Amino acid sequence: MSYPCSISWLASQLRALPAQADAALILRHAERAAIPPGTFGQDVPLTARGIADAERLGATLAAIRPSVTATASPVPRCADTARAILRGAGRIEEEVALDWRLGEPGPFVVDEQLAGALFLEVGILEIARRQLSDAEPPVGMRTTSDGVALLLELAASPLRSDGRLRLYVTHDGILAVLVAYLYRLPIDAIPWPGYLDGLLLWQRAGRLRFAWRGLRQRSCPLRG
Repeated sequence: MSYPCSISWLASQLRALPAQADAALILRHAERAAIPPGTFGQDVPLTARGIADAERLGATLAAIRPSVTATASPVPRCADTARAILRGAGRIEEEVALDWRLGEPGPFVVDEQLAGALFLEVGILEIARRQLSDAEPPVGMRTTSDGVALLLELAASPLRSDGRLRLYVTHDGILAVLVAYLYRLPIDAIPWPGYLDGLLLWQRAGRLRFAWRGLRQRSCPLRG
């Protein structure tokens, strides 16, 4: 079985942080089966490889940060990824919290019917381009800045100095827009999130620092 390069990158980044600094990891779910055309595939499951990779990620992360918690999108493939990571980390007693800001509907969607129809019509990549370039948000969606603020409220506001690792499992479209927005780049200028790719967040000197595979570390004010 192949070893996703994202796991090696995340481990190296996490080892470089001060041991007492909390870290948040917003990551895409593990490998899933194919989504049927014309659907959102809400119930499409993880593959056996995806489950194994998530467990392996959990073991790798726990060797660096034994205190691990997980929050996930309510969509089953995200929740199952979080459970597999915790299982691999030896945290089988830890419950996975579910949060709508990570998906279903996610931080950017206001009207699921309107936004959903647009997603199926133009595709997720075009939606992301519009979120990052148009003056007005796509139909049925809130502004990108407001959506990012919701995500950072979830993931960055709990960061303290307890040495905890907080995992947040989401979807590629949400994660891609978050990364592009924080780096102030167009969507085509960032590596699109692969399975188990993650954005690492931590606090230092009163700022929120973040790192994404293929890009240099950056920072922003703690409120985004």
